[in-house]
Amino acid sequence: MSNIIRVSLAVVMMLVGAVCADATTPLRETLDHKNISADFASINTWKPELPLIHPISNGDADEAPEYIADMLSFAGQYKGLRYRRGGKTPKGFDCSGFTSYVFRQFGMKLNASSSSQYTQGEAVEDMDLLPGDLVFFSGRAVSKTRVGHVGLVTDVNPDGTFKFIHSSNSQGVTVSKSTEPYYSRRYIGARRVR
Repeated sequence: MSNIIRVSLAVVMMLVGAVCADATTPLRETLDHKNISADFASINTWKPELPLIHPISNGDADEAPEYIADMLSFAGQYKGLRYRRGGKTPKGFDCSGFTSYVFRQFGMKLNASSSSQYTQGEAVEDMDLLPGDLVFFSGRAVSKTRVGHVGLVTDVNPDGTFKFIHSSNSQGVTVSKSTEPYYSRRYIGARRVR
């Protein structure tokens, strides 16, 4: 191996060590092939962390922020998980426990109940729905005056109808359509929490 290649390799390795270094745990590693030594702190497997706060973008208001796709993918991992009254963990969720758990993983705090979540964020008109918006329904009683159920929008059609993921007491975490008679009769409104 030529001296230029050896020197280049040593410089690259020192730069990688400097970028990945954690100054609290120094380690001297010697490359025994050609007596090239470099100081490294510790090079571990590194995974970027999602930021905990996701401010509303000043960009196009007709598009969901980039992290929403990650949020919906995360929520989708729980499809099929059983319903658990008062549940707020992956051992089982009720509807508001599910939405608050998902949002919490992305640095946002939602209130504990579906009716109190309905007071958070900004109201959204049906034609302005975006993936990641919260949608609210009356509970089992077909009363349009009291929120009793919440879900997270996954897909929106041009006509304002949508699909949403939620924890249903009959099916657990599932995806439903706003056009299903059970939900279309009970739909109250939507909120955007960012």
